[in-house]
Amino acid sequence: MTLTLRARLAVIATIVSGLLLGGLSVVSYNVLARWLDEDVTTRLTELTDGLHGYLRFDSGTPTVEYNASDTDQASFVHEATRYYQIYDSETGDLLVQSPDMAPLGLSLTKGEVALLLASALPTDITTPYGRLRVINSPVASLGGHTYLLQVGVSLRSLDTSLSRYRDLSLLLTPLSLVMAGAAAWWLSGFALAPLTRLAVAARDIDVATLERRLPTRGVSDELEDVTRAFNDTLGRLEHSIGEMRQFSTALAHELRTPLAALRGEIELALRATRDTALQRSLASQIEDIDRLTRLIDRVLTLARAESGQIALTFGSVDLGELAASLVDQLEPVAHAHSIDLQCERLTAVVALGDAGWLERLLLNLLDNAMKFTPEGGRVVVRVRRDGERARVDVADTGVGMAPDVVAHAFERFYQADPSRSSASDGAGLGLSLVKWIVDRHHGSITVDSRPDHGSTFTVTLPAFKSHHQS
Repeated sequence: MTLTLRARLAVIATIVSGLLLGGLSVVSYNVLARWLDEDVTTRLTELTDGLHGYLRFDSGTPTVEYNASDTDQASFVHEATRYYQIYDSETGDLLVQSPDMAPLGLSLTKGEVALLLASALPTDITTPYGRLRVINSPVASLGGHTYLLQVGVSLRSLDTSLSRYRDLSLLLTPLSLVMAGAAAWWLSGFALAPLTRLAVAARDIDVATLERRLPTRGVSDELEDVTRAFNDTLGRLEHSIGEMRQFSTALAHELRTPLAALRGEIELALRATRDTALQRSLASQIEDIDRLTRLIDRVLTLARAESGQIALTFGSVDLGELAASLVDQLEPVAHAHSIDLQCERLTAVVALGDAGWLERLLLNLLDNAMKFTPEGGRVVVRVRRDGERARVDVADTGVGMAPDVVAHAFERFYQADPSRSSASDGAGLGLSLVKWIVDRHHGSITVDSRPDHGSTFTVTLPAFKSHHQS
């Protein structure tokens, strides 16, 4: 499945946001962990160095002396001596151990005491009560005896803070991704809104409205470049098609005079000859000339219509009466071809339109239906009201059309296989003119057709309302 441009932009933006959020979370976690670790080490060093000033050794027994009435000293000493112990460096004996240190089981041998005297680096120790960071420092008494002082701080608060921060990041990351996805979807829609408006405007432009242009925003960006390029293309198309219309109009005008002269000469020859075979040949030539004349008239009509030279006069048109009148006029032709032609109307249906052009619309549809309906077939015109619109169905039991033919039914000069029709004098312009008439009346036309099952052309037009008469 191919995603839309908006969806692709939203997905890409969400993925990029996810990667940035993930990277930011990892970096921030590591930075926070390092800062907290440095703070703990700094505080532990301060406690150790400060505790040296409060240690006294009387007869080899270490004591901590401070002014208990001084709250700052008392608080500092209490914090420094929460986790501490002192060893005799010569014997390796444990001389002093704080109550919170005793349950941790951090007893040292004489050899370990000697090794730790040479190391002043902090050491992290894992205990059943959590991690503990311990710093080792030598302390000398006034008599020159050396002791090993170990001061520690609990890392439980550090580990708890990092754990909560990690859990919070894991919790907020999916939520942030959802919010980033929603924001990316909205932003992509906002960014593509001008393109959507251009697409809507471009859909309203066809061959009959090439004079229109896409709206510009007066902003120098990529979208504005596309708009200008599209408008330039429309200008070139309008110029080229205008020249083609002028050429077809001029050509049609130029052909009418020689064709009329040729027809007159053939008629004179037909009257002068008594040869039956020659008369049939000349009559066939006159029919061909008449067919070319009708084709030229249709080309001129379409050219004038599409160039806006034909004005329509809108008013109330009784489609039922119009259809019944045309059926009466064409009934002899239908009877001659053994076609059952009928008009069905249940109620009065009044449309808003030009009576003359709507008559030509129905006439072209009926002519098309009878042309492709063999002898013994049936053509029915149904006129009815469809909600707020007038509807006309022209159905036949003729040869029908294949789906590929239906797709091109209203194209100029397009003709299906001539062998499928009982008549071959069509030029592929009748339905093109029908489509133009429907469009000018702000209506719609559809085709429902299947090979050997006939065709139904459905035209819907705006219904006439009384306030249109004002």
